[in-house]
Amino acid sequence: MPALKPASLRFLLLRRLLPALLLLLLAGAATAYWVAWRNATKAYDRALFDTALAITEQLRVVAGKPQLPLTPQARAVLLTDKFDQVFYAVRGADQELLDGEAGLPMPPPGPPRTRSSAGRYYFDGLLHGQPVRIAALQSEQAGKIITVLAGETLIKRQALIREIILGMLLPEILLTLVSLSVVWFGVRAGLQPLTALRQELAGRSQADLSPVRVDVPDEIQPVVSEINALLQRLQRSLDSQRHFVADAAHQLRTPIAALQAQAEAAQRECQPPDGERLSGVLSAAQRLAHLVDQLLALARAEPSLTQTQPEIDLPGIIRDVAEHWLPQAIRQGIDLGFELGPAVVRGNALLLQELLGNLLDNALRHTPGGGAITVSCGQHDDAIWLAVDDSGPGIAAAERDKVFARFYRAPGSQGSGNGLGLAIAREIVRQHAGRISAEPSAGLGGARLMVCLRRAPARRRQT
Repeated sequence: MPALKPASLRFLLLRRLLPALLLLLLAGAATAYWVAWRNATKAYDRALFDTALAITEQLRVVAGKPQLPLTPQARAVLLTDKFDQVFYAVRGADQELLDGEAGLPMPPPGPPRTRSSAGRYYFDGLLHGQPVRIAALQSEQAGKIITVLAGETLIKRQALIREIILGMLLPEILLTLVSLSVVWFGVRAGLQPLTALRQELAGRSQADLSPVRVDVPDEIQPVVSEINALLQRLQRSLDSQRHFVADAAHQLRTPIAALQAQAEAAQRECQPPDGERLSGVLSAAQRLAHLVDQLLALARAEPSLTQTQPEIDLPGIIRDVAEHWLPQAIRQGIDLGFELGPAVVRGNALLLQELLGNLLDNALRHTPGGGAITVSCGQHDDAIWLAVDDSGPGIAAAERDKVFARFYRAPGSQGSGNGLGLAIAREIVRQHAGRISAEPSAGLGGARLMVCLRRAPARRRQT
């Protein structure tokens, strides 16, 4: 089962902030809606109460009975509304209908739903199955309690609700978008120190184990401190490993050299077949000496803390190395040629010499007598390239990545190498922030080992 991709810190922060932000926005919108609706409802209720008050002021007591002497024109004016239907009812102390709409309900029993002052009530009811808002006013007429009811349908109130919702919708959407943008960019800005830390670490080579120096908030500073402590421990571990390999190889060189000298002396004094057996001992001692030398080279090629590297003329390095390997090529009957173009790199001259020496050693071991080897270099755009071509059997496509592994030898290989030469070359190339690859040689038909390095800046080369 594939491992789940871990969630990003930005996603975790947004997942916690956005729901809370949306809840606050919804709560603010609900509060604003409730306040607007409440104030508007109070205004409509006061207008409805004015109708009930006007009816109360028109009540007259005739022969001990309350009456409402309104002309048809006065009733029409009192009950006219642009949007809603208005109703009224006057009821006596026993709730008997004295005038008005009989279906208009009385205030419900129990505490009134809305009570503004003594004898004044507002409540919702139904008239002929239609919801209405009712204002009730109780007054004393001729020693009797009279209840005046004024009611209206809810058309303008519902229109008001729609207007409030529509009026709040666009501002709330804009506020939500602005708030989301503020949160998004705020989280992004807050995580910028982590981005700077990642870029600082990503821009380092494997050779740079110096402390990380990035301005970060106090909350991230412990992480940076732990990274620096880890880099220090790693540096001590690498130093210990390099020193151990170098010391062990150095200590082995003296007894191996003595063994090789004694074998050579004994071989000169012995007669066949003892001399042939000593040849095997001498060959094994030589291979062991070569292995020790390569272990020393590998220890030197491991990443170090060197930060400033001088500019080096690559053709000059090739000529220096060629003086050492040319006699061996002549002894093997191999034509060692050079095609050198201008190329300046920044690096370690000793390691670059070791790099080319291992590539030439590999080519000489796998090129038969009478063959040819060509060393070439040049520059292309911002890259410097170095290539060693040979006329040997070449490297199979399936083996071209494996040959750079330590102690790896291709199946059927006839050379006497120990599988460290190309591994050392790869480590040196890595330390110089380059790359190395094995390809077919178009010119000689064997293998081509291609190295690409970064070119030194032109401004620095002219000084």
